Amino acid sequence: MIKSRNTLLISLVSLLVTTGCAQQKGDHASTSVQPSGQSQGNSALPLVNPLTPGPYKTVMFEDAEVREGRFPVGKFGGSLIRPLVGHDPKTFNPWVASDVDSSQLAGLMFASMLDMDGYSGAVVPGLAAEVKMEPDGLTYTTKLRKGLTWSDGKPITSQDVAFTWNTIIAQGYGNSSLRDITSIDGKSPVVTIVDELTNKYVTPKPFAPFERLLGMAIAPKHIFEPIIKGKDGRAAFQRFWSTNVDPKTLVTNGPYVLSRYVPSQRVEFVPTKNYPMVRDGKRLPYISKLTYLIIPDPNTTLLKFRAKELDLTHIRPRDVVDLIPKQSEENFKLYNLGPDLATSFIMFNMNRRNNPKTNKPYVPTYKSAWFNDTNFRQAVNHALNRQNMVANYLKGVGFPLYTSESSASLFFNSNLKGFPADLDYSKSLLEKSGFKKHDDGFLYDSAGHKVEFTLIAGSGSSYNEAVGAMIADDLKKLGMKVNLQLINFHTLGDRVESSLDWDACMLGFGGGDPLEPNNGGNVWKSDGRLHLFDLRKADEKGTVTVTDARPWEKRIDELYSLGATTMDKATRKGYYQEAQKVVYDEVPFIYLVSPMNIMAARNTLGNYDPTPLTQTSDGLHNLEEIYKK
Repeated sequence: MIKSRNTLLISLVSLLVTTGCAQQKGDHASTSVQPSGQSQGNSALPLVNPLTPGPYKTVMFEDAEVREGRFPVGKFGGSLIRPLVGHDPKTFNPWVASDVDSSQLAGLMFASMLDMDGYSGAVVPGLAAEVKMEPDGLTYTTKLRKGLTWSDGKPITSQDVAFTWNTIIAQGYGNSSLRDITSIDGKSPVVTIVDELTNKYVTPKPFAPFERLLGMAIAPKHIFEPIIKGKDGRAAFQRFWSTNVDPKTLVTNGPYVLSRYVPSQRVEFVPTKNYPMVRDGKRLPYISKLTYLIIPDPNTTLLKFRAKELDLTHIRPRDVVDLIPKQSEENFKLYNLGPDLATSFIMFNMNRRNNPKTNKPYVPTYKSAWFNDTNFRQAVNHALNRQNMVANYLKGVGFPLYTSESSASLFFNSNLKGFPADLDYSKSLLEKSGFKKHDDGFLYDSAGHKVEFTLIAGSGSSYNEAVGAMIADDLKKLGMKVNLQLINFHTLGDRVESSLDWDACMLGFGGGDPLEPNNGGNVWKSDGRLHLFDLRKADEKGTVTVTDARPWEKRIDELYSLGATTMDKATRKGYYQEAQKVVYDEVPFIYLVSPMNIMAARNTLGNYDPTPLTQTSDGLHNLEEIYKK
C-alpha cells in the first residue's frame, strides 16, 4: 500500500543518490554508512543495497487474475512476532486510523489498488490490473483484476472503488487527512463507474501526485454503506470496527485478518484465504500467524529481542554499536535503511481563537503572543543543541534536523543550512521582541509575565524523556522555565487534536511515500487535518473553514496547490523548495534530530529484504513472501 505521507526529514543527501533505490542484478556497487562520530571498524553499518527481484507477473489462479510472487519459494507455516511499543491500537478501521500503529495494523487487512515498488519507488499494479492517464492530464482509468473477492465471498467491483472515493474520502468520513491529500483547491476528484471492473476518475485540475494516490485501500461498500446511511452515520462510522470488534465480523481483502486482540498484551493476525497473490501454485502469505506483542518501552523490546522472543524489531541508534558484534552469536542481522523518513520536533500552540464551549481563548493571551512571535520561535530554534542530542542520545548514529523535507528527497532544498546552537543570537532575537532576563535568572515578556510553559510528550519513550530534558536544559539558559510532562500517548493525541489544551508539545510524524512531497499537504495546508501547531476543527460534515490564516500560511497553501497542479518536475521542485524555505524561516515546527533507521531481524526469516524506501513498513514490503526457515 502507498501510505499517505504525514511529513518529511533531514541531512545526508548522498545516501540514496549514491546508491540508488536498489541495484540491478550484476551491479554490486555499495556504499558504507558510517555513524557520525564513530571510528572506522566494526562500528560501521553498511546501508542496505539489495538486488531487485524484477517485476511482478500476473497469472490466472482459481478463475482470478492474481499476482505471482517474485522472491524465492518459501515454506508455509510458522509465526512472526513483532513489537508494538508503548501503547495499544485505537481502531481497526483503516479509514478512521490517524496514528501510525493503528494505520499499520488495520492496513494489514486491506489491499490497495496500486503499490509502491520497494526497490524503484515506481507505482505497480495491486488490485488494479492497469491504470491509464488520458492526454488531458485530468482523466484516469483503473481496471480491477478479474475474479477478486472480499473475505465474505462477495466480488470486489468498481462500485466499491467509487463508494470509497466519492463517499468515505471525498465526504471526509473518519480520518479527513485522506481528503486533504487527494483534493485540489478543496475539490475532490469525481469517480464514476464505467463497468463492473472499470472506474474513471476526473480531477478538477491536472494533479501531479494523483497516480500515486490511486494506491488508496478500497472499502467493501456492502459493509460500510449501511453504517453511513444509518442513524448518526458519521459518528457510527468513527466507531465502526473499533478495538472491541468481533474479528469474525471483519470483511477484508488484505494478506492478513485480525484473529485476537488482548488489550495491553497482544494483537494477532492469521492469513486470509483469498488474498490475490500466489507462489508455486499456492496462495500466499507463507506465515501462518502474525503477532504484535504490546511492550511498554524500547528497553524491554530490546531485551525481548535478544532473548529471542521477537523475530523483528526497530533498533534505537544508541544501541547499534553494542549490537553489531553480537549479530553472529545471537543469530540476527542489523539492517541500515538510511536516515529516518520520520521527523521529530517541538511545536507551540499557535491557536488564537476562543473555545466555543467557554468563550475563552484556548491559549492564554500572553502565552499566545509568545508562541505567535517568530522571534520567540527562532530563539528557541537556535538555542537547541542538536549536536548534543545526536552525541548523547543517538550515540552519534544520526544527524541534526533543521528542515521539513528529507535530504534524500529529489525535492529537498539544499540551500537551507544547519547551524550550531547560538545562545547569544537567541538572546538578541528575544530582546527584539521585548523579552528580558531579570536578576532572578528568569526571562520575562514586556508585560512582566514570566516565560514558563509546559512541554508535553508521550510517556514510555526514552527518547522523549532524554531529549525533552535536554530541551528544557537548553532553554533554561535563556531564562525559560520548561516543565516537561510525559503523558499517555492517546491522552496527548486528544489534547493536541481535540481539546487543544496545551502549551508546547514534543511529537513526531511517521514517514509515508518518500517520493511525493504533496502528501505532506495534510500537515502544511492551513485546513489540514495535521496542521497541529494551529489546528482548525472540522464541522459536523468534516469541513474545515479557515478565516485567520497568517500570510505565510496562505503562501504555503498556494505553493502546495501549485506544486500539486504543475506537471513539470523542475517547476514542481521549485514550489516545494520555496515552501520548505517558508517553514525554515517561520519555524511552526522546530525540528530536532534524525536517527538512522535500523532494523534487526532473525536469520530465521527467509526473504526479508528491506530497502531504504520501505522504512514505513519496517522493511516488510514483501510480507506475503516472508517465511520462517
